[in-house]
Amino acid sequence: MSETDLALVQEWVRQWGYLGIVILMMLESAPLIGLMLPGIFIVISLGALTASSVLALEETWLFATLGAMLGDTLGYWSGRLGSKKFHHHLHKTRFLEKRSKASDYLARYGAPGVAVGRFVWFVHPVVPPLAGISGISPQRFYLYDLPACLLWVGLYLGLGHWFTGIWL
Repeated sequence: MSETDLALVQEWVRQWGYLGIVILMMLESAPLIGLMLPGIFIVISLGALTASSVLALEETWLFATLGAMLGDTLGYWSGRLGSKKFHHHLHKTRFLEKRSKASDYLARYGAPGVAVGRFVWFVHPVVPPLAGISGISPQRFYLYDLPACLLWVGLYLGLGHWFTGIWL
C-alpha cells in the first residue's frame, strides 16, 4: 500500500468521519461495486489510521464491520428478491469468472461458504447475492456472515494497526 492510498483514505475519513467508514465499507462489500474496490487495502489503511491515533480502534472495527454487513445485506437481498437487472450484470462475461468461483464455493460449502467467501479477495462481493439466489435462508446467511465480517475486519484492521505501530 502506498502513502498515496493511505492519504486518500485519511482524507475521506476527515471529511466523512465514521459515517464515511460505513459508506466506504458498504460500497466495498456491495455487489458489482465491491469488485472494483480493494477492501483489504481499505481496512489495512484504516488500521494504520488507528495506530496513528487518527481513529479509535474499537469504533473503527465496529463501523467498518457494520458497513461490510450492510454491503453483504444489500447483495444478499438483491439475490434473494431476484432483481433481474442484477442477475443480468452477474451474467456479463466480465463478472462470469468471479460468479463462477463464488458459485463453486457455495456449492461446495453451502451456508458456511458465505464465511469462506468473505476471505477470498476478488470473490467476496459476489458471494452474498449468490447466497440469496441459491435460497440460503436469511438466518443461516447472517449466522455465517456476521462472524466472518467481524473476523475479516478485525484481522486486516489489526494488521494495519500492528504494522504501523511498529514504525511509529
